[in-house]
Amino acid sequence: MNVSFAFFIILFVMHVNNKNLPKKILSWYDNNKRSLPWRISKKSKKIHYFRVLSEFMLQQTQVRTVIPYFNNFTKKIPNLKTLSRSNEKTVLRLWEGLGYYRRAKNLHRTSKILIKKYKGRIPNSFMELKELPGIGDYTANVLLALIYNQPRVAFDGNVKRVLSRLLNTNIDTKFTSNLFKTKRNGDFAEALMEFGALICKPQDPKCYECKIKEMCKYYTSESKI
Repeated sequence: MNVSFAFFIILFVMHVNNKNLPKKILSWYDNNKRSLPWRISKKSKKIHYFRVLSEFMLQQTQVRTVIPYFNNFTKKIPNLKTLSRSNEKTVLRLWEGLGYYRRAKNLHRTSKILIKKYKGRIPNSFMELKELPGIGDYTANVLLALIYNQPRVAFDGNVKRVLSRLLNTNIDTKFTSNLFKTKRNGDFAEALMEFGALICKPQDPKCYECKIKEMCKYYTSESKI
């Protein structure tokens, strides 16, 4: 399926379930979300640091693997300014065992730019974010949603699976943005990822617990993707 057709399909889902889908997913999320160390109040002074650090660590790495590394990293390097002033060897040592060490180098470079150019804050512009080392479309969308509550849905494997199963059709695209709008855009972006990780799993999805199964063609179809 090409990107333009996939985009049309997603718009169709949005048209049919624009109100119900976010409401149901957010209701589930409020009652079932995991307690993760980087999920802190948006009013916290650490929100920019915690979110950019966790997103770099979560690139190609599972949540359960990242948690102890994140906790140790923030214990030794508690804020963005300290990270920007740390030497690369210290950063790489704290990253040791997490793999994909280019992420650590890019994070370190990005921290220096954020301190020097943006006064320690994540820019709220998609294009400015994309200019930072190690930040692509997906990470830019995630950060804009989680930090600035922008209506963006980052299209990771979990989100792709949830939306694909809603239509029982493979959706082949990298990311989506501005498709769903709620008062809680950041929470919804995170809730979709969480829902895919805990309920709409790759193998043995928990359809019996699913809050959106009545609108899901995967659930009602005899021929499942």
